[in-house]
Parts: sequence; structure tokens; C-alpha cells
Amino acid sequence: MDARTGADTFTTRTGAVALPLAIIVFVVSTAIHPSREAPMDNPAIFVEYAQSDGWIAIHFAQWLGVLLLFGGFLALYYSITTKPEAAAGVARFGFGGAVLTAASLTMLQAIDGVTLKWAVDAWVSAPADLKAAAFTAAEVARWTEYATQSYSNILLGLTLVLYGLAIALGTVYPRWLGWIAAGSGVAWIIHGLMVPYIGLFNSIPRLVALVLMAVWAFIMGYLMWRNGSRGRIRRTQSATPHAPPR
Repeated sequence: MDARTGADTFTTRTGAVALPLAIIVFVVSTAIHPSREAPMDNPAIFVEYAQSDGWIAIHFAQWLGVLLLFGGFLALYYSITTKPEAAAGVARFGFGGAVLTAASLTMLQAIDGVTLKWAVDAWVSAPADLKAAAFTAAEVARWTEYATQSYSNILLGLTLVLYGLAIALGTVYPRWLGWIAAGSGVAWIIHGLMVPYIGLFNSIPRLVALVLMAVWAFIMGYLMWRNGSRGRIRRTQSATPHAPPR
């Protein structure tokens, strides 16, 4: 086995672990995220956020999920482009979307996990004559979170649609798996377009997007791991010299 084959196998297998692990990290960190109050009730939700001791750590965990997801997308790109077909060209645009998505979600975690936390802490501890101004500042941070979340969801959806098309057009993975990714992507885009008009809420498109994305990530992780093993065996066999005919 040559060094390049070993690197390809390592990349594919790392992505195979990263994709489902990203979903697990996101689900666990979201489950412990403070969410007793209605998300659109700013006075109540700001008090809850200010009382949270693990707020910043939780959002670092969510950011870890973002990084794992990006690692999975990166490995999937290399996996899809092993064959010179039209799918490889679409995957290039998908990887570009993955870079933008990771950057946007990083900004979202910074705004939500640090800026908003400091803003609500300042509001809670502000003297009476500065309460109104501090509350307005916290609301601006919250509205910035809305905007960033909207664009992040749309970018994530676009990335999944592009990767889904690359899988559906190619022969590396089952084509039906590409349509699952594309369906999740469309649902993410719809939810992202709804956020600026309605705010933060649990919509049906968001639920559909999460379920389809989880199903896709776990199946894709299994297939990427298997493909990494098969690719290693196939290339090793092809690299083994055959005995000359007698």
C-alpha cells in the first residue's frame, strides 16, 4: 500500500466517524441547552440565559459539532471525487458551500455563545437607570443571532443539496442516499427563510431537516468506512506485482 492510498483511507474513515459524531454532539449539547422559557419571550429567556453557568461551554460543544460536520464534508468530498465523473464537479461546489457553512455556524456560536451571554449578564446586573439601554443592547445581540442563524441554515441546506446531487449523479454511493441529503437541505433552506419573519422556533421543516440529516449522516458514515476499507484492499491488490506467465 502506497502513502497516498493510506492517506485516502485515513481521510475517508475519519470522515466516516466525524459525520455521525457531529449529530451526536449536536443532539447532546442541544439537550442540555437552557430552554425552559419561550425563545421569543426576551425578558424571561434573558434571565434564564444569565443564570446558566454552562452557557459558554455548551456553545463550545455545539461548535465542536460544527467542526466535526465540516470534517465529514471534507472527507466526503475526497471520497466522491475518486472517480472522474460529473458528480465530482458538483461536489466541488458542495465543498465550497461546506466552507461557507462552517464559517457562518462559527459566527453563530460566537454571537450566541459569547456576545449574547455577556449582553444578558450586563442587563441583569445593570443599575435601574441603565436597565432599558442594557436590555436594548441584549435584544440587538439576539436579533443578530436570528440573522446569522437564518443565513447559516440556508447555507447548510445548500451544502446538503449540492452534496446530495453529487451523490445522486455519481456511482460511488447509492443514489437514493443523495436524495435524502437533498431533501434535508431543502427543509433547512425553508426553515432558514422563515426565521427572519417569525424568529427562533421549532418548525416542521426544521424537524424534517434534522431527522433526514441524522439518517443520512449515520448511513453515510457506515458506507464511507466500508468504502475506505474496500478502496484500501483494491489498491493494495492492484499494486501487488503478478508472477510472470510461464
